Amino acid sequence: YEPGDDPRKLRPGEIDPNPESKPARPDPVDMDEDEKEMLSEARARLANTRGKKAKRKAREKQLEEARRLASLQKRRELKAAGIEVRKRKRKRRGIDYNAEIPFEKRPPPGFYDVTDEEDRPADQPKFPTTVEELEGERRIDKEARLRRQDIAKNKIAERQDAPAAIMQANKLNDPETVRKRSKLMLPPPQISDHELEEIAKMGYASDLLAGNE
Repeated sequence: YEPGDDPRKLRPGEIDPNPESKPARPDPVDMDEDEKEMLSEARARLANTRGKKAKRKAREKQLEEARRLASLQKRRELKAAGIEVRKRKRKRRGIDYNAEIPFEKRPPPGFYDVTDEEDRPADQPKFPTTVEELEGERRIDKEARLRRQDIAKNKIAERQDAPAAIMQANKLNDPETVRKRSKLMLPPPQISDHELEEIAKMGYASDLLAGNE
């Protein structure tokens, strides 16, 4: 901390700006009962902050450390007595992710034979390079292409057999060849003309009565 924040220079009533830098001191023996009770409650709360799992883990770690120290002491005593004991490595079940790469396939040593690949021609995939190839033929272009094909076919037919081509064109343009419209088929009427006249008369009579009133 800075020299200006020295806790030894604090006046009575001021707060220490850096209390964690103070040296640790044991609790005074001559404490009031209230202070001792407060400290015991605080220690109990701090002990309860760790759950059962954390306590069990700490206990297992402590037991493992004690077991390791006991085995080390035993080996040292045997070595001092002239008995050499080799430490056997325990085989781990499964994959040790810290020591090896899981499911690794190491390549065989040497160069890879690529004679087949060199003899085989490389088939380059063909990708569309224009908008027409990408989107396909438009409907207008398709109709124009079919129209040009029809004109070319008609010209070839006129050259080979002009009278038959003219007769075929006249037959297509003849209005009589167009299918005539059939008569409109409607369902039969549900009310006759006489019934309609009766309804109209009744409506006229009701209008006259309403006007007289």
